[in-house]
Amino acid sequence: MSPGASLAVLTLAPLFAGLLSLTTRTKRAMEWLQGALVVVLLVAMGLIVGHVASGDDAVVGHLLRADALAAFMILMLATVGGTGLIYALGYMGEELARGHLEQTRYRFFFFLLNLYLGAMLLATTLDNIALMWIAVEGSTLAAALLVGFERTKAALEAGWKYIILSFIGIALALFGTVLVYYASERVLGVSMEALSWSALRLVAPALDPTTLKLAFVFVLIGYGTKAGVAPMHTWLPDAHAEAPTPMSAMLSGLMLNIALYAVLRLKNIVDQAAGADFTAPIVIGLGLLSIAVSAVFMLIQRDYKRLFAYSSIEHVGIALVGFGVGGPAGVFGGFFHMLNHALAKSTAFYAAGLVLLRHGHKVTERVTGLLRHEPATGGGMLVATIALAGMPPFGLFISEVLIVTAAYQQRPWLAAVLLGLLALAFATLLAQVLPMILGEPHDDGQRVSVPTRRFTTSALIVNIIALGSLGFSMPDFLRELFIPMIALFGADVAVEIP
Repeated sequence: MSPGASLAVLTLAPLFAGLLSLTTRTKRAMEWLQGALVVVLLVAMGLIVGHVASGDDAVVGHLLRADALAAFMILMLATVGGTGLIYALGYMGEELARGHLEQTRYRFFFFLLNLYLGAMLLATTLDNIALMWIAVEGSTLAAALLVGFERTKAALEAGWKYIILSFIGIALALFGTVLVYYASERVLGVSMEALSWSALRLVAPALDPTTLKLAFVFVLIGYGTKAGVAPMHTWLPDAHAEAPTPMSAMLSGLMLNIALYAVLRLKNIVDQAAGADFTAPIVIGLGLLSIAVSAVFMLIQRDYKRLFAYSSIEHVGIALVGFGVGGPAGVFGGFFHMLNHALAKSTAFYAAGLVLLRHGHKVTERVTGLLRHEPATGGGMLVATIALAGMPPFGLFISEVLIVTAAYQQRPWLAAVLLGLLALAFATLLAQVLPMILGEPHDDGQRVSVPTRRFTTSALIVNIIALGSLGFSMPDFLRELFIPMIALFGADVAVEIP
């Protein structure tokens, strides 16, 4: 299959599977359908990543394009999305077997989940700034319905809060997009090319810097709201806590990164037109604020899903600091942090979902002894927590060290502030989660069925293997993607990647 055909299949397969999900009559048929989708996604992703790593973009006409940055996002979306679909088969299958979910809503859940994944893949691969905005809007609609899927009062409130804040954010992002077009049409003329990411990158130095600066502010606030950047983060803890757990994992592991992706695309253009001195202080300031807010609020959480939600805000902030500091170490650290956080946070939510299925509540203090009572769940949560705390041997430790090092080389005071905030977040996360994992279990709870455990444990194991592997070595294809990605942001392409 050609790279272009692989790109078309990758973006269309989830939409097609979503429609087919509505027609499935049995749970087994749904499992085969979603399993087939996972295989298609992984094969298409492998072909695209392999092609782009060899030095060429994958292209479908003037509409779809996968360069190194898009291929990196595709790698993340297909991997975490794939394990998310497998996990969802187990989690939602258990809800169906217990009678908490009707067959019709079981099908509707996978319809929405497939549309959500498809919209994110489309947003990543569209070579058009306006169509990308529409795709992100589509993912917002699907996500809002998934957040309120359980129809409890809290879930519906969280869903409405997500819709209102996301639409305010996305409206601001639209205004920023219009400003980008206003600047580009003066250089490229009134044409579709004026909205093309690849064309914008080529003419970026000739674009009006004042207009682009204003556009960047609107886009950063707009997409930053979707990314959960403080102080626009208030929807995130509610949505992550009330959404069905497979959706919580995809929100933290994927949606936040898609919003960051949109910000980074524009930052690359604004930096060429106006210089990085404009974007860097804003990005670093919001990054530090996000880490500070999350570190404090993690300390007072009594709901373990909300706790992991605040942890996501922290890690978005760390990645932002890396991109704001810049340079090979900062940019590489930012991207490597996004990838490892997607794997670690989805692992944490997979484990949290198993706790919820077994104990039926989300109260942190009432969960103890997971490692002794439920070794797979406790082990998964322990690995994810160690990784999220930034401890070795995981990739998040490497990325945090690189970002702190890059910050120290430019502004020693910034490295000191960052280290202080990271230490606070480290302590609050471990203080909350370790009592859940260690000690004596208080409550047997309700055991999940063997088929459920088969799906959920498979997703956990795949994520843990990927997370552990990235801490020890860098695959060649990933190294080949990182080099042009770092070069996009003006850093030295001769950087050595271990």
